[in-house]
Amino acid sequence: MTRRDLPLLGIAASLPLFGLAVAQYPGGNDWDTAAAGFRFTENYVCALFQPLAINGLENAARKFAIPAILLLCLSMGYMFWAVSRRCHERATRKTIEIFGIGTAVYTFLGVNTPMHDLLVVIAAIFFGIAAIGMLRMLHATRRLISVLAGLLCLGLLIALAAMRHADMRPDLAPITEWLLFAVAIGWLTFVYYAVTKPDRSRTRPRPE
Repeated sequence: MTRRDLPLLGIAASLPLFGLAVAQYPGGNDWDTAAAGFRFTENYVCALFQPLAINGLENAARKFAIPAILLLCLSMGYMFWAVSRRCHERATRKTIEIFGIGTAVYTFLGVNTPMHDLLVVIAAIFFGIAAIGMLRMLHATRRLISVLAGLLCLGLLIALAAMRHADMRPDLAPITEWLLFAVAIGWLTFVYYAVTKPDRSRTRPRPE
């Protein structure tokens, strides 16, 4: 375990906390307020963070969800920063750094404050801009798989925006949000490990 692995450790630590939060959610969703428990196909991520569940009961999930999202956002923010350090073009580097860290900050604030709707929209915009910066960087270094995964993230982001704000299949919005959540974290982690790989040639001894 090295400092490079700390973000992965943070993500790994957040997963069981999210699992506990899901298990402790009392129930209710936007389509059925009396539904029992948490359903990934019908409950948005933010349902885990509200003081009261949608069915009106005290939300026991919150005490697990808040530390989970904190660990996740800290890990994401660090990875965005570390990826930006490997970009040689200043404008692209600053785009990834500023909007990537902003994504982590506004995501955490968005699920934990009354200004949820506005802050989540800001977080989504910031992520989109940071993702475009990363795609530019990855395209320049010819990392095709990473570029395709990033395009998938942007596609899911656009689809979710259409579902939530243009009433295009809103019934698919919760599962799309969870899918975007998982794919974006997976993509960022993959890119982080790909571009921060130590250059062993610098430490390789020269032949006599």
